[in-house]
Amino acid sequence: MSSFWLILLLLLLVGLFFLAGRLRKKEKKYAIPRGKEVYQDLSVKGKILRSYNYGISGKPDMVMQKGNTLIPYEYKTTDARRPRDGHIYQMVAYFLILEDLYPERHVPYGVLKYKNEAFRIDNIRENREKFLGVLKEMRSQYGEPERNHDQSGRCFHCSFNEFCQQKLISPKP
Repeated sequence: MSSFWLILLLLLLVGLFFLAGRLRKKEKKYAIPRGKEVYQDLSVKGKILRSYNYGISGKPDMVMQKGNTLIPYEYKTTDARRPRDGHIYQMVAYFLILEDLYPERHVPYGVLKYKNEAFRIDNIRENREKFLGVLKEMRSQYGEPERNHDQSGRCFHCSFNEFCQQKLISPKP
């Protein structure tokens, strides 16, 4: 009887070792930072994260936590030789949102993963100033967005319907 349990335990350990190896391989392939996953919008629908201080919102593909550090992760299905400006601004928006939501946490960088390569985007003053400049310019040129349709179904499925002042549907109870 004891040899049966020993073989079963050995098979269980081999299975766990195999599973851990596959997870490490997936992390490496997709350049996912190590740590505890605290948010995701890849395989499950994540909630919209908002910074009321900056008036911005977003949904990073994933946020990993390592101790007191949060690391946003964004996966792009295209190839790139270098990070695109708009994607850097998107990452900076995630930095600002996460810092507002979790002031006790540190957000030193994020990972921008393209199909062919991953890039570390540092949370530095230069990136923040560029992003805030673009945001200010957009707001001065365009003002508040206006609804461009009369279809309540589009409002129902819109990710902004929760705070849109022009929606054609009633708030959820």
